[in-house]
Amino acid sequence: MEKFKNYTILYVEDDEGVRTINSRFLNRMFNKLYEAKDGEEGLALYKKYHPDIILTDIQMPKIDGITLSKKIRKTDQITKIIISTAFSDKDYLLEAVELRLEKYIIKPLTSRNLIPALTKAVQSLEKEKEIKIELGEDFYFDNTTSLFYFHEKVLELNKKELLFLKLLVLNKKRVVSYEEIEQYVWEDEYMSLNSLRTTIGFLRKKIPFNCIKNISNMGYKLKLEN
Repeated sequence: MEKFKNYTILYVEDDEGVRTINSRFLNRMFNKLYEAKDGEEGLALYKKYHPDIILTDIQMPKIDGITLSKKIRKTDQITKIIISTAFSDKDYLLEAVELRLEKYIIKPLTSRNLIPALTKAVQSLEKEKEIKIELGEDFYFDNTTSLFYFHEKVLELNKKELLFLKLLVLNKKRVVSYEEIEQYVWEDEYMSLNSLRTTIGFLRKKIPFNCIKNISNMGYKLKLEN
């Protein structure tokens, strides 16, 4: 349970009474809790804060839980998503599998069904998290500080450079799309290809060797070989 404090969670629930009760419980468990009253607000909070775990109801106004999950999964395969619903539906279950959801919980939420789901999500995050990710000789990313080091000294990167390189490192086994980069690095700003190339150009001059590979018409990928 102590490891829960290392992570953040977004709770999306349209029933105010239910949300209030469960939020008290979640707030005690996690480092930070974000609350949303519907899927639209949930999506906005996700884009702003990038929580580690999302716990969402299915039936909600504006954007339902499945649609919310689909929008997130278009650019994010890392965040753990748990869906809760008042009923069991085979079609929903099938969609849940396709969306790589961590768990599908039948309401009401209780410690009996919620804690195992949250524990599973945290265990998955722990397995995926490497404290020290080696990128080259004396060049590494430290997950505990979210900083890059070369010869044990912190690399001086600006915010966009740091977020871009971190995004590649945390998704080192795949190509990161332009859409993901815009959402994660530029956040609410518009990202032009020129501004992206400029950021990467300055970044390449600061890192000890070129570990950034462009995949034509797709995005960028981390190249670990020196």
